[in-house]
Amino acid sequence: MTRLLLVRAGAESGPAPDGAAASRGAENALTASLLFSGARCILQYALLPFLLPIVGIAADATIPILLLINVVAMASIFFSLRRFWTIGYAHRWRYLVVAAAALTLLAAFTMYDIVKLGAG
Repeated sequence: MTRLLLVRAGAESGPAPDGAAASRGAENALTASLLFSGARCILQYALLPFLLPIVGIAADATIPILLLINVVAMASIFFSLRRFWTIGYAHRWRYLVVAAAALTLLAAFTMYDIVKLGAG
C-alpha cells in the first residue's frame, strides 16, 4: 500500500511522536475530502441541473466544471490516505475501504462526464 500511495517505506512502522494531533489532522483531512465528494454530488445532481437553466446557462456547459471538481475530490482523498499511512494511523485500513469506494464512484462519474463531453 505504501507504494500505491507514494509513501516512503518506513512511514507505516508507527505513529508520529505527536500521534494524537496527527491522527486528528488525518481524520479531519479525510472527513473534509469525503464531505467535498458529497457536496460535489449534491451540486452535480441536485443544484446545477435546476439552477443553470433558470439563469439561462445550458447544463452541458457545467461538464468541465464538474470534471475539475471530480479531480480535486479524488486528489483530496488520495492525499488524506497518504497522510494516514505517513503517520501510521491505527484505523487506516478501515478508512481505505471507505476512500476506495468513494474513489471508485468518482472515477465512474468522471468517465461518464468525459463520455458526455465527447458526445456533446
